[in-house]
Amino acid sequence: MNAAPAAVRPPATPQTPGEALGLLAARRATGALCGPLGSLHLVDGQVAHADSPRAPGLAELLTGCGRITPGQWAELLRLDGPRARVGEALVERRLLTRGELELGHLGTLFDAAFFVLADRTGGVWRFESDARHWLGPVATVDPGRLRREVERRGRLLERIWPWPQLDTAPVRPVVPVPRPSHRPPGRRRRELLDHADGRRTPADLARLLGRSGFGVTADVRRLAAAGLLDAPRHAAPAAASAVAPSAATPATPVAPVTPVAPGAPGPAAPVAEAEAPAPARPPGGGLHRRVPGATLTGATPSGPVAPARSDRPPTTAAAHPPLAVPDPDIALLTRVRTLLEARL
Repeated sequence: MNAAPAAVRPPATPQTPGEALGLLAARRATGALCGPLGSLHLVDGQVAHADSPRAPGLAELLTGCGRITPGQWAELLRLDGPRARVGEALVERRLLTRGELELGHLGTLFDAAFFVLADRTGGVWRFESDARHWLGPVATVDPGRLRREVERRGRLLERIWPWPQLDTAPVRPVVPVPRPSHRPPGRRRRELLDHADGRRTPADLARLLGRSGFGVTADVRRLAAAGLLDAPRHAAPAAASAVAPSAATPATPVAPVTPVAPGAPGPAAPVAEAEAPAPARPPGGGLHRRVPGATLTGATPSGPVAPARSDRPPTTAAAHPPLAVPDPDIALLTRVRTLLEARL
């Protein structure tokens, strides 16, 4: 007598957008995974497009820098958006080269996908089968590579300052305490401070300045860690996102929403990283002299030891002004690290 076949357990319902993306990629699905913080468009299991209200899209970057006028963009959407070939039209009309289109597309895809996959708002997700994006086919990204990049950027934000409330709260600058060893932030971060009015969030500033949403978010955390921004005190509750319905029962396809071309803000400032605070010069001029053995384990520093950035509570600059770097070698390494972090 043959034994009865074992019951096949149905796959677990994905609880996060990252898990849902992995399930859809395994099934080589085509369509759009939509949630509270944006959407991911897939073609045969590969991520082809990403949109998020927390990150400027290709339209906002092109019109913001003056490469394309809002009127030209609106005409492209009207004629080629319904056929999902706006990207091809940009190349055919010589508004962009093919290389420029791919670079801009991949930059905005990684930028928006970070906020989409890092979503922990607890909202409901759905999959729209066979939904097409208005930009059309440009380039695709492997879901595994995309998730690794999202994790890398998340770790980078945690190293800068683990205070995620800064990512969505209005940016409020504070007046720093003058110190002879403290340099003001560089041009890029100074521009953020100049446009921070206590009402604009990092996403608002990214659209206003024509920059990536993640880049502005990272700069906001750096400025807050340096004591130049007020940090919100209350953390938002974190919860896992529920995905409904599952990929096995896709929702009724809907037409992609055609974005409205935004107004043309001023040109984006050059991407220039701010240098680390310079060490205070000794009374006689020249560089500080290194203290033998100061970096060895067990060495006693000459002054009070600053707590780790992750251990410091969010405070204003009046309470804890930015620390000076006492060693020129450390200052050089800090500048190198800051420049590497800028290559996102």
